[in-house]
Amino acid sequence: MAVERVGIENGRASFAFESVKKAFQDNKVNFESYRSYVKKMPSLIQVNGLGQALAFCYQKKKEYRVIYDQLHTWLRGQYKQYFQEQNKEFVEVVIGLKSSDYRVLTMEVLALF
Repeated sequence: MAVERVGIENGRASFAFESVKKAFQDNKVNFESYRSYVKKMPSLIQVNGLGQALAFCYQKKKEYRVIYDQLHTWLRGQYKQYFQEQNKEFVEVVIGLKSSDYRVLTMEVLALF
């Protein structure tokens, strides 16, 4: 069990590092803003819920949209079963989940941050 957890945590850490690295290298992204927003995301999720936090990121564009897309990439890779419909927006999939599945994704996103 411990080995499995370590593998998952290393996968999160690797994905997080690569995501930050890409944002840092992207000339279209203000990295200082990106970094600040990433730091704020856990409290935004805890106060408002994952669905509302994602809706906020979706409508804000720029750095928040980068975070939104990174979260989508991670969750789509880890929880393929929820993302079978190609024509649904990421936030629509999340807010349409059963309560128990919604909590699982919320905990995964918080662990990733």
